[in-house]
Amino acid sequence: MAWISVHACVDGPKLRDLRKKLGCSKFEATGILVYLWLWGLENAEKNGHILSADREDVEECFGSSGCKIPTDKIVDALIETKWIDETPNGLYLHDWEEWQEQWYKAKARRESDNARKKESRRKTAMSGSSRTDDGNSEDMSAENPADTPQIVRDSEDSEDDSPPAPPEAKKKESKYTTDFDEFWSVYPRRVDKGGAYKKYQTRTKEGFSPAELLLAAKNYALQCKQLGTEQRYIKHPATFLSDTRPFLDFLPKKTEVAATEEVQEGNPFRDWSEN
Repeated sequence: MAWISVHACVDGPKLRDLRKKLGCSKFEATGILVYLWLWGLENAEKNGHILSADREDVEECFGSSGCKIPTDKIVDALIETKWIDETPNGLYLHDWEEWQEQWYKAKARRESDNARKKESRRKTAMSGSSRTDDGNSEDMSAENPADTPQIVRDSEDSEDDSPPAPPEAKKKESKYTTDFDEFWSVYPRRVDKGGAYKKYQTRTKEGFSPAELLLAAKNYALQCKQLGTEQRYIKHPATFLSDTRPFLDFLPKKTEVAATEEVQEGNPFRDWSEN
């Protein structure tokens, strides 16, 4: 759908001059100018050149406008006030590209988008077909056995029915222990799994069993649920398992005592701290 730009600065000396020459109101003069520009969208080039047109052709465009002013007088006034330039090369809409710059920019963008979409559709179509020697288009799936059902039937006849997992998937599966994955599944806030796993390994090396750490996670999750703790206030799992051992608050007290004694046994400054 075509449209024109009518700038505020159009209401100036040239429009006033046109109004006076035609003996009409500013409203009527503006309407004449807008009608001319609407006609120009289909009949003028970007530089304003009115294609294969003379005065009579321009007069004809106003013939069905319902304007009571004689059409020849309108065209004469438009030329005299420089809204239309009369040159040896023909008639031009004055400053047409400047007045309608936004329309031509929008038109160029639309044409560019259409060309891009057309090219995208062409590439999509080409990716699904290939050209044979005789010039006929042939479906690539017939050429590529990886895309045919035959490969599926072959896999069913193999000794291992399941497809081999990619190296990346195998590596990811073996990254964490089953015990830690169980701990992770019940913990109320699952962020930074790698950091949490490092702390988990440290705590198990210190003697805390996977069952104890799992119990602590369950108890903490239960407390968060009962208190309605917002997610942002729930400890990160790495913090929960950190060296300050917040998880001990969610284990029976005897575990805390045993853990404390174990830590003290390996503390070379134990005697100093007790004095």
